[in-house]
Amino acid sequence: MRRHFWLLAWACCGVLLVVPGRSPLLADGSSESIDYVRQVKPILESRCYACHGALKQEAGLRVDTAAAIIAGGDSGAAIAPSDASASFLLTRIAATDEFERMPPEGEPLTTEQIQLIRTWIEQGAKAPTDEQPEQDPRDHWAFRVPVRPAPPNVANADWVRNPIDAFIAAAHEQHGLVPQPSADRRVWLRRVTLDLTGLPPTPSEVSEFLADDSEMAYQRVVTRLLDSPQYGERWGRHWMDIWRYSDWWGLGAEVRNSQKHIWHWRDWIIESLNADTGYDQMLREMLAADEMYPNDLDRLRATGFLARQYFKFNRTTWLDGAIEHTGKAMLGLTLNCAKCHDHKYDPFSQEEYYRLRAIFEPYQIRTEAVPGELDFEKNGIPRAFDCNLAEVTYLHIRGDDRNPDKDRTIEPAIPAFLTSGDVKIEPVMLPPEAHHPGLRPYVVEAYVQQAEQRIVAARTAIETARTKLAESELVESERAAKAAAELAAKKAAEEAAADTKPAPDSAPAEATANAPALVHDDFSKARPDLWEMRDGMWSYVEGRLVQSQTGATRAALRLKQSPPTDFEARLKYIPRGGQQWKSVGITFDVVEQNEVLAYLSSYAAGPKSQISYKVGANHTYPPNAAQARPVPLDQPHELLLRVRGNLVNVVADGEHSLAYRLPIERRPGTLELITFDAHAEFLEFELRELPPSVMLAEAAAPAAKSGDAKPTGPLPVEQAKWNVTIAERTLAVAEADLAAVQARAAADRARYLTPSAETDSAAAAEDFARAASRAERVLAAAKADEALARAELAVLQAAADKRAEAEKNLAAAKTALDAARQAVERDDTTYASLRGALKTLENNLENEASRSKPFPTTSTGRRTALANWIAAESNPLTARVAV
Repeated sequence: MRRHFWLLAWACCGVLLVVPGRSPLLADGSSESIDYVRQVKPILESRCYACHGALKQEAGLRVDTAAAIIAGGDSGAAIAPSDASASFLLTRIAATDEFERMPPEGEPLTTEQIQLIRTWIEQGAKAPTDEQPEQDPRDHWAFRVPVRPAPPNVANADWVRNPIDAFIAAAHEQHGLVPQPSADRRVWLRRVTLDLTGLPPTPSEVSEFLADDSEMAYQRVVTRLLDSPQYGERWGRHWMDIWRYSDWWGLGAEVRNSQKHIWHWRDWIIESLNADTGYDQMLREMLAADEMYPNDLDRLRATGFLARQYFKFNRTTWLDGAIEHTGKAMLGLTLNCAKCHDHKYDPFSQEEYYRLRAIFEPYQIRTEAVPGELDFEKNGIPRAFDCNLAEVTYLHIRGDDRNPDKDRTIEPAIPAFLTSGDVKIEPVMLPPEAHHPGLRPYVVEAYVQQAEQRIVAARTAIETARTKLAESELVESERAAKAAAELAAKKAAEEAAADTKPAPDSAPAEATANAPALVHDDFSKARPDLWEMRDGMWSYVEGRLVQSQTGATRAALRLKQSPPTDFEARLKYIPRGGQQWKSVGITFDVVEQNEVLAYLSSYAAGPKSQISYKVGANHTYPPNAAQARPVPLDQPHELLLRVRGNLVNVVADGEHSLAYRLPIERRPGTLELITFDAHAEFLEFELRELPPSVMLAEAAAPAAKSGDAKPTGPLPVEQAKWNVTIAERTLAVAEADLAAVQARAAADRARYLTPSAETDSAAAAEDFARAASRAERVLAAAKADEALARAELAVLQAAADKRAEAEKNLAAAKTALDAARQAVERDDTTYASLRGALKTLENNLENEASRSKPFPTTSTGRRTALANWIAAESNPLTARVAV
C-alpha cells in the first residue's frame, strides 16, 4: 500500500531556511539539529525504498534504517557519520552525471533535500536506537489468506442478532460507546428500500409493512426487495462503475473503443445479480465464459468485460486496460504500476506484469449473432475469444511498446507471490458451434428465413413490374390509336381541301423515316397560317426569319396548330448576338401562366442547354436539367426536342444533351419558338408525332428533397419490359440463395458435427461440400445474370456523355457472366460456412478479408486458469474488493 510521508517545512515557531553548502539555519541565524525521522527518512522513503528497501536491495544496500545505511552494501558503507565528504550516498545523490546520479528515475533530489541529508551526516547521522526496518510487503495482511475468527463474547449480548453484530458490539465496548436504539419501522423501511433498490417505498408498501406485526415482517420486506428487478438495476450500477462499463465510441459507424451492443454485458450484470449468481462465478464468467461455457449465449455476454477494453489504434493500450482493470476491479491492486518497472510498493515485478499480459495476449473480440438477426450493426453479442494462439509476448523496455526485448519471450503465469504453486494452464477444446457459429440452429433458421423473405419480395416485385408493363402497353396503344386517328383525320381534311382549293405555293416536307411532318417551315416567307408573332421584333430578311430585339425581354412566335401530346420538334437557327443571355428555344404546354421550356444559351460565362418549367408565377430551373456545352455565335445550331408523357429529351447539335422527367402534371397548350435577349436567324422548323418505336433516354433520379413533386404517368414500355426482366432475375438470385444456404448448412453439419446416419463417412461429407460449393457458384451465376440485365438497361438509358462508360460496364458484365457460368460445372469442395459471428478488426490496418477466416478450434485456457485462481477461496484479495 502506498504510504504518505510528507514533511512540513514550515513550523509554528520559525521558518527553516536552507542555504546550499551550509547547515540549515533558523530565521534568527541559530543552528538547528536535523530530525532524522521527521526530515530525512521521508525523503529516503519516497525516493529510495523502491530499490533499497524490504522488497528489493539493489547492490545489497538497504536505506530503510540509519543502521542499514551505515552498514552499506556491496560498495561498503553508504555514509560516514560526521564526515559528509567521505559519504558515498551523498556523492551519488549529488552527482551531476545522470548515469551516476541516484535515484536513476524521476527528477533528481532538490538542492534543499541534498543539503538536509548532508547536514544530518555532518551532525553524526543520529537516529532512534529502536528504529525498525520497513515491513516486507509480502507479509502485509492484504496478501494473507483470511481466517474466519470466532465471534467475541460481549457484555451486551442481547443486542447481538448475528455474528457480525458481535464484532460491532466488541468495538462499542472497547471504545466505551453505547449503540443507538433501533430505527423507527417507517425509517427502517425507507433505508432498506433505498439501499437495495435505489427507490423509496411506495405508500402501499409502507402501509403494508406497518400493519404487519409478525416476527417475519422484516424478513418478508428484505426478501421482496431482493426478488425485485430493481435490486439488480440498483446494484448493477455499482458494479458497472467498478468494472468500467461504458458504451462504445468511434467515428460514424467505425468502432474505436469498447463495442457496439455492449449493453448485453450490462443486462448480464443485472440479471446475474437478480439471479443471486455468486460473486466468484461472475468473475469466472467475465474472464473466461468463452472457454468455460462456449455454447451458452447468456454467459458469453459476461465477456463484455474484456470486449469493453477494445481500442482499435493500439494493441498495447487495449491489453494494458485489460490488465489494469482486472487488477483494480478483481484484486484491488494497481498492476499497471509495473508496466515500466518493478512495482514501487507491492511485491509485483515488471516481468510478472508481462506474464499477465501473456495470459491476455491471444484474445480478440467478435460479435455473436443473436436469434432472429444477422445484421451485426443492428444487434449481436460482443464477446471475447482466443484468436491468435501463437502470439508471443515480449517485455517492453521501460514500458515502451516500440522497444520490445525480443531476446526472450515471456510465458503466461500468475504472480508468484500470490500462489502456493504453479497455476496449471491447459488448452480447451471447443465444441463445433464455438468455432463455426453458423452451425447454431437459430443462425441457420435466420439465413433460411432471410432467403425465403427475399423470394417473397422478388415474386411481389415481378407482379408489380408486370402490372406496370401492362399499364404502359395500354397507354402506348391508346397513344398509337390516337395518333393514327389524328393522321387519318388530317389526311381526309387535306384531300377534301384539295378538291376545292388550288395547290399551295409550297408543299410540306417529305415524311421522315419515322413519321410525317405535321408542320414544316423553312422561314423563306411569311406564314400567317402557321404562326402568330406576339412579342419581339420579327422580320423576313433574304429568305430568313430574323428576331432582332435584345435585352432582358422575351420574343415569341406562337404556332397556331396545337402539337400532339407526344411529339418531336426540330429547330435550326443562328444566334447572332445579345447583351448577355442570348437564349433561343422551344416552349410547349403554354396555357395561362404555365409552360415547359427547352433552350440553348450562348451566354459567354456559361453556355448551356436547359429544361425549365413554370407553374403560375414560379419558374423552376432544375439543376439536373442543365448541361454546360458550347453554343458559339454566328454558327448554325439544331435544337431537337422529344416529349413523351412527362419525359423530355433534348438533343443539341446532334448530341444527346438532357433527359428530364417533369415533376408536374402536364396541361394541353400551345407551342412557341422563343428568344430571350437574343438576336437570332430562324432557318427551319419541323413538328412530328413521336412514334412509339422511338426510345427516349430515361432521366437520372435526382436526390429526393422534402416537398419535391413526384413524376407522374406510366413508364415507357421498353423500360417496363426491362423492369420485368430484372425482377425475374432477382427471383432467380433469391431462389439460388436459399438453395446455397441449405447446401452450406448441410455441408457444415456433415463436416463438423457428430456423424449421423445421413453423414456417416468422410466421403459423404465431401459430397455435401461439393454440393455446397456448386450451389455457391450457381448463386454467383444468377447474380451475374441479374447484373447483366441491369447493365443492358443502363446502356439504353445512358445520356450521350455516359454511353461509353455504360457500354464498358455492359461488356464487363457479359464477361463476368460467361466466367460464372463456366465455373458452375467446376469440380470443387470449397465453400464459405454460414457466418454466425463477425470478428472485430484487430487494428486500423487489418483488412475485411481476415474477418472471414475460420475461428480456432481450441482456446489456450489461460484466462480460465486466471479466472479460477482469482475466484479461488485461497486468494486473499478477491473478496476484499467486494467488501
